[in-house]
Amino acid sequence: MKIIYIFEKVNFMKNCSIVSALVIILSSCASTYKSLRPSSSYFGNTEDINGIKFSYKHGVLAETGNKKYAKREVSKAIKVVSVKIINNSDKTLVIGQNAKFYSGNSELRLIEPSTIHHQLKQGVPIYLLYLLLTPTQLTTGSSTINSNGTISSASRLPIGLILGPGIAFGNMAVAGTANQNFLRELNEYNLINKTITPGQTVFGLIGVNDIGYNPVRIVVD
Repeated sequence: MKIIYIFEKVNFMKNCSIVSALVIILSSCASTYKSLRPSSSYFGNTEDINGIKFSYKHGVLAETGNKKYAKREVSKAIKVVSVKIINNSDKTLVIGQNAKFYSGNSELRLIEPSTIHHQLKQGVPIYLLYLLLTPTQLTTGSSTINSNGTISSASRLPIGLILGPGIAFGNMAVAGTANQNFLRELNEYNLINKTITPGQTVFGLIGVNDIGYNPVRIVVD
């Protein structure tokens, strides 16, 4: 006669643990990059001095849903600001030469796009840690102990063989592509040494050391 012990509760708890782990994993996945599109932004802060109309907007990374990049703005003390410049004067402006940005009485030193990208980009190799999930197995059914002491094991599915590499390399691809798109847009809207001729309207993204939400203005020599 067999003495059967059903370990359904144990299996249930194991499966719940796996589900919980998956929830945590999915909540910490890489995120895609959402374009900032300065040209379509609403600029609430505008001033017009001597024919130069200047507008700016703080918090564009957070507002567009780029939470991972926005969080790194805080930790790296870098601020990405969207700006709009309309040159209605008769003077050609060159950003960094005869046209500079200020916050209060302090000139803002513009950060190169490559540096902004390096400081704020999502980590990619970190997702290799998901390969630690490779040995994961999902237990189904019940285990029994026979009268002779032998154990009839429940069925085990090696889901980790797909789960680990799939999540790891999938997240690496998403993060890598997002970082490339971020850098491409920073370069596209880079204003360092940008020439703005009379009558021209320019949209841009500038990176500066964190100034909080203090006002930004343009000063023309």
